[in-house]
Amino acid sequence: MEENEQGVQTHPEFEVDSCKGCGRCVAACPRKCLAMQSTFNKMGIKPAGYLGEGCIGCAMCFYNCPEPYAIRVVKA
Repeated sequence: MEENEQGVQTHPEFEVDSCKGCGRCVAACPRKCLAMQSTFNKMGIKPAGYLGEGCIGCAMCFYNCPEPYAIRVVKA
């Protein structure tokens, strides 16, 4: 994980069963560290997920997600 400008490591956490697979978070990420997963959630949708590195904690994924509580950005 990388540190953001304040020297804090952050990353998004996804509630995969709440994800509707719209891809807005993936498109909004300036570092392109999100992608649609290859596995299905409980609704039969391929949810978004974090690739494991590159997050700067900007929360653009969170702000672009139309599903409340599907994404949160946390300190590592």
